[in-house]
This record gives sequence, C-alpha cells and structure tokens, in this order.
Amino acid sequence: MPQGLRWGQDGPGVLLLHGFTGVPADLAAFGERLGVSGYSVKAPWLAGHGDGPVELERVTAYQWRRGAEIALMELVEEHPRSGVAVLGLSLGGMLAVDLAARFPVRALVCVNPAAAVQRKAASVAPYLWRLVPYIKIGPEAEDRLSVHAVAELVRAMRESAAEAPKVRAPVLVLQSQHDPTVRPEASQRLFERFGSREKEFAMLPSHEHVPRRDAEDFVQRIVVFLSRHLEAWL
Repeated sequence: MPQGLRWGQDGPGVLLLHGFTGVPADLAAFGERLGVSGYSVKAPWLAGHGDGPVELERVTAYQWRRGAEIALMELVEEHPRSGVAVLGLSLGGMLAVDLAARFPVRALVCVNPAAAVQRKAASVAPYLWRLVPYIKIGPEAEDRLSVHAVAELVRAMRESAAEAPKVRAPVLVLQSQHDPTVRPEASQRLFERFGSREKEFAMLPSHEHVPRRDAEDFVQRIVVFLSRHLEAWL
C-alpha cells in the first residue's frame, strides 16, 4: 500500500479518512488548512485502495476498521498529551464513528458520512456478490466495481452506525444538501443517534459529495469546531 499524506508537524493530531474508492488527496483541502492552522494531520490509504481494482475486490470491512485503528494508534503515539481528533469523509466518516465509539478521541467530524447511499441497489449487494461479481460503472472494460466490495461497504456502514450511541466525544456532522452519493436525511438520523452531549449538525448548500469547489464552506466550520475543542494544545 502506498504512503498516505501528511500536513503540518506540531500541534494536536488529526486523522483524516477518505471514502470508498477514494484517495487521501480527496481530503487535501482539509489537510492543508488544518496543517497551517497548527495541527499535525495524517491521511492514510484505506485497505484495498491505491493498489488497483484487484485489491479492492478482496477487501473486507474488518480490514478498513483495523487499518483506521492502526493509523489512529500511530498518531496517538506521536501526540500522547494532546490526543487526536478524527475526521472522515463518506465511508471514512463511518469508520471515524467506529473509532470514536471505541477510543477516547478528542473530537469527531463526519463529512457526508455514508450512513445510507443514494443507490438503493447497494443494499442487496451482500446477497448478490456470489452470483454477480461486478457491476459496470462506465463505458470502458475496466470501468467495473466489485459487488463484494460494495457488500463490505454496506457492512461497514451498518456496523458503524450501530456504534453511534457509544460516541461521547464532541461531534460535528457536515452534509451536502444535494449530495449525489449519500442520502442527506440519513446523516441527520445518524447525528441524532450520537451519545455526545456536544454535537453540531449543518446542512450546506452543496451538490458535491467530495467537497472541492465548495470546500471552503466545510473547512471554515471544521477549523472553528476543532479549535474550540483542541485550543488548549495549539
């Protein structure tokens, strides 16, 4: 697996987790701003990503969770006094929920979390992957996606959502109002399930699942939120 991305050097740690079929660079807008704002930011590759489609075909939800856990522990070792906040996009948002439910993170940020996807067919992937190994996602022969990987995505979504009531860290959920990939109303339901006393939800007028043109709207809210909960260590 290739190396992930790093921004900043000193200050509290922030772990960034990308989404399904995504890359660490999807989080560059967040990482760059947090790095110059005084945080030590790490964005690893999730299991099955970065090594071609064959690896994604073999991946499991457990490998995603375990990889995120290892990355968190490494960052905690680098920042034992300040602790670490976790930010995840899409699938990464759900993995971040899982981490926050099991470990004492300083804060949790979910950006367009994959609590439920727009394509309803994804929900039957756990039952079909042995019969239908791939689905076409484009005109070229290589434009295909492993149904087994989608089934593991659904597993990770469901298992992480079940952990939400165990989260006690401060939570920020940011959701694109017109997200083409995940269902905005599912993010609201996920937010309501968190056990945290301090939690914020914002529906932003964006059409992007991976914030790029609208990234600044997300970044500003994230920086304010994290500074409020980690300012003693900046």
